[in-house]
Amino acid sequence: MSMTIDEVREFALSLPESMEVEHWGKPSFRLNNKIFTVMQDDGITITVKISAEDREMYTSMDPDTYSVPDSFSNLNYMNVNLRTVDPQELKGLIQKAWSSVAPKRLVKAYSEGK
Repeated sequence: MSMTIDEVREFALSLPESMEVEHWGKPSFRLNNKIFTVMQDDGITITVKISAEDREMYTSMDPDTYSVPDSFSNLNYMNVNLRTVDPQELKGLIQKAWSSVAPKRLVKAYSEGK
C-alpha cells in the first residue's frame, strides 16, 4: 500500500500552522517559512527534512525507498518513493520533519492533543 501526492498534501496540511508554498515550481510544505516537505515533479517522490543520522539509517535500510540526490548531499533532506514507502512510516517522517521546524510549544501542544 502506498500514499498518493494528495494524501501527502492532506496529511502535511493537517499539521498545526503548516502551509503550502510554491518552491521552484513545486509544492512545498512549511511552518514559519521553514520547509519540511517538498513534492517532486515526478508525482511519486517527496523530499523530507531529516537529521543526518536518521537519513543514513533510512537510506542504508531501504535504498529503493529512501535516497539522497547528489545536490542534497550537504543538506538534511532525503527523497522518499511514495510507491514503496509504508504510509504510516511516511506520516511519521513528515511529522518528525514538521517537528524539526516547529516551535517547541507547538510540538508539545500537538503531541498532547493526539
